[in-house]
Amino acid sequence: MGSSKYTAPILAASAAIQVALVAYAAYVDAHPDRFGGLRYTDVDWRVVLDGLHATFSPKPYQIAEGPLGPSLGIGSPYHRATFRYTPLLVLVLSPAAIAPFLGRLVLVALTLAVSPVLIAAGAVEWKVHALWTLNPVVLNITTRGSPEALPCLLTAALAVALRRAGLGRGGSSPQRRKWEIAAAVILALAASYKIYPAIYVAAIWSTLARVHGWFGPGVWRFGFVAASTALSLNGALWLVWGQPFLDNTFLYHLARLDHRHNFSPYFLPIYFARTMSNEGGALLRALRNPLFSFLPQVSLVLGAGFMLTPRLGVESAMFFQTALFVIFNKVCTSQYFLWPLPLVPLLTFPSLTWGRLAAALVAWIAGQALWLSQAYRLELLGESVWWPS
Repeated sequence: MGSSKYTAPILAASAAIQVALVAYAAYVDAHPDRFGGLRYTDVDWRVVLDGLHATFSPKPYQIAEGPLGPSLGIGSPYHRATFRYTPLLVLVLSPAAIAPFLGRLVLVALTLAVSPVLIAAGAVEWKVHALWTLNPVVLNITTRGSPEALPCLLTAALAVALRRAGLGRGGSSPQRRKWEIAAAVILALAASYKIYPAIYVAAIWSTLARVHGWFGPGVWRFGFVAASTALSLNGALWLVWGQPFLDNTFLYHLARLDHRHNFSPYFLPIYFARTMSNEGGALLRALRNPLFSFLPQVSLVLGAGFMLTPRLGVESAMFFQTALFVIFNKVCTSQYFLWPLPLVPLLTFPSLTWGRLAAALVAWIAGQALWLSQAYRLELLGESVWWPS
């Protein structure tokens, strides 16, 4: 499906808004005293930027620790404390090594690329532009330096490949095998960049089973291509960056406990587990276990993938999987709300009226505003926000 004459000017308007916000960010960051001590740019951007400099301009002690790292003379971003990303992010944002502004423009370009990909998948244009191209939340998060546009772009590309393979909404395809292989490669890339797209295996397997059988040749082919792509890519990254790459990109997130700026329902249990004594019975001991949240999360995500796909289709199942993953993750910040968005324009919600949509948006925005206002008072102003006992 092609784009209408309105898409290009809307994308241009979005680009102009984002570039203006990046310039505004530079001003706010330079004068935080004028904005209540707040900076526009997310702290994660500074972490990524430090990791990038450690990679491309390393000091002698910052050389990558993989088998090939010393011979290549490349540095390791993991010498920057709290860098918990794949080195793929550093490579994607490498223009920032020349000037940080160029890295921010890369993020803007990635955000803009999502819209035409969704339209190519057959999404309704006004939904794409309302939910993504001109969405204030998307524009704010991107221009604050959060690199969430790339996994969203890969999710959109995965939806295109699934539809072209005849696995999404729309029926069969004469080039099914080609597009199934493309979908497997994209899934592997997405899961290598961020772990969460791996949850789509359940939904995709369920829809492949409709065509090939649960263990048919097409299923094995898809699994082999996805697994070999992921292993090859991450194996190459390990050869350069070694064990710190595995620890920070994948293993860290299994044990992560963070009670700050966290919308997760596990926020309070994590807070109690970190602040109360080591005694306190079996419940607190369970809460201190970082794997505690995975049981309900994995059960719901897998259940949605296998049970909803036959009834609603693969794209709807992927949306609900993503939403459940975010809701029940033990860490949830504003950036995570972007992850399900690329799938929404591909769906239909017959029972969702404009009134219900408006009520849901108002409730969500009000809830975030209330929570963040208390977080600001607690974390930046040092005020007590606990309910008096």
